[in-house]
Amino acid sequence: MTCFGVRGATLIALYVLCASLALSGQGANPAPPSVPLAADAPFTVAVSTTTIEGGPVYVAGNGPQGAGFRVINGGVRNLANGSAHAATNAETQFLIAGTPNVRILFTVAEGLYRIVGKRSAGISRVADLRGKRVTLPRDTSAHYALVRMLSTAGLSESDVKIVDLPREQMAAGVIDGRADAISMWEPEAQKAVDGLGQDAIVFQDNKVYRELFSLYTTTDVLGDSRRRPQLVSFVRALLSAVDEMKAKPAPHFPLIAKTTGHPVEQVARSWEHHAFPVAVPGDMLDVMVEEEKWVAPKQNRAPRSRATLAAFFEPKILDEVRRR
Repeated sequence: MTCFGVRGATLIALYVLCASLALSGQGANPAPPSVPLAADAPFTVAVSTTTIEGGPVYVAGNGPQGAGFRVINGGVRNLANGSAHAATNAETQFLIAGTPNVRILFTVAEGLYRIVGKRSAGISRVADLRGKRVTLPRDTSAHYALVRMLSTAGLSESDVKIVDLPREQMAAGVIDGRADAISMWEPEAQKAVDGLGQDAIVFQDNKVYRELFSLYTTTDVLGDSRRRPQLVSFVRALLSAVDEMKAKPAPHFPLIAKTTGHPVEQVARSWEHHAFPVAVPGDMLDVMVEEEKWVAPKQNRAPRSRATLAAFFEPKILDEVRRR
C-alpha cells in the first residue's frame, strides 16, 4: 500500500494507520478501523490501492499538490466511520455501505468490464454460461456486472455456480480449470485473456453495464469552512491528473503499477478498458435505481426510491472547480 502527501512528523503516525488497513478491491472490503480522524488531521482520501481506476488519485498525490492531502487504502466505508474526508469506490459499494450523510460528487473512472470464459468449457455465447462455474468477488460491481450480462440471455444469477477464489487467483482458476469463466475488474480479466489465449471468449457490452468508480464525501466536509476548500483543492489536483493521464498515460503506468502491485505490462494492456469522464454520467441515476433492486434484498430491506437516491448527488464542488 502507498500513502502520499505526507510530510515531516506525521509520517510515522500515518504509517501506523496505513499499515492497519488491509489491501482490498473495489468492494466487499473488510471494514476499516472505526477510528475517526483527529480534528487537525490532514485532508484524507480513501481509495482501494489495488485498483487501476484509482490511478488519477495516485498521480494527484504524487504531484505538486500532493502535499495538501494524504491517500490511504480504503473506500466509502471510511466515510461511514469518519476515517476519511473523501473516498472513491464503485457505485455498488455506495449502495451497500453509504450512510445518509455521504454524497456523490462525480464519477472519476468507468471500469469497462469483461466476462472472460473458456471456449473449451463449451462457452461461445452468454447463454452458454448456464450451469457453468463463474468466479467473482461477491457483492461487488463485478458480481452485478455478471447479473446484468446474464439478463441479456434470459438467465439469472441462480443459473450459474459462483466459485469463490482469492482475488489474485481468479484468472489462474479459470486457466487451470477450477472455474469456467471470470467476472472481475482489471487487470485480472486481462490476465485471464492472456493465459487462455485462443481458448478465451470475451463478453463485453458497456451499454449493459460499466462500473461507475466515483468520488464521495460527506455533508460534514461540505459544510465545514476549513475542509470544504481542502476538498476543492483535492478535486482540482484530481482533474489535472486526469488531464495528464488522458494526454499521455504511459509515463504514469510505473506509479500505478507500484501502487497497485500489478506489473507495468498488465497495467498497460488493461488501460483501454477504462474511461475517465470526471462527470456525473447522464444515466448514473438510472443505473443506481436498477442496481438498488439487486442490493436491497441482500441487506433485507426495501429498495430506496429514485428520489431518495437522487438526493445523494452533489454536483456543486465540480462546478466550483471548473468555474475557477
